[in-house]
This record gives sequence, structure tokens and C-alpha cells, in this order.
Amino acid sequence: MINKISGIALLVVGGLLILWGYNESQSLGSQLTKLYSGNPTENTLFYYIGGGVCLLLGAANLLRKK
Repeated sequence: MINKISGIALLVVGGLLILWGYNESQSLGSQLTKLYSGNPTENTLFYYIGGGVCLLLGAANLLRKK
């Protein structure tokens, strides 16, 4: 039961981090950085990577059989 709860929590946190990263990528500072350097800001990348890792861990935790 604990594995399912932690898996769902990781999925929620991962989704929120990805949403937060998307909001960060749409900010004026991020848009200007992307315009001049061609790359997104480090914060945006950290949110996306952290969200993806949490989503993968949460899915693996839910799918694991015990």
C-alpha cells in the first residue's frame, strides 16, 4: 500500500514540476534568454528533468509487483 501511495505522490510531483517548468519557459526572462542564446534557461531544464525523473519513478513504483 505504501508503494502505491508513494508512486501516486511521485506522479503528482512530477506533473507539477513539468507544469512549473512550462510556466517558467513562458516567462519574459526565459523568452529573452532563449532568443539570445537559443537555449532554455537552466531552471526550465531542471524542472523538466526533475519532473520526468519523478514521473518515471512514480510509474515504476506503481507497476512494481510485490
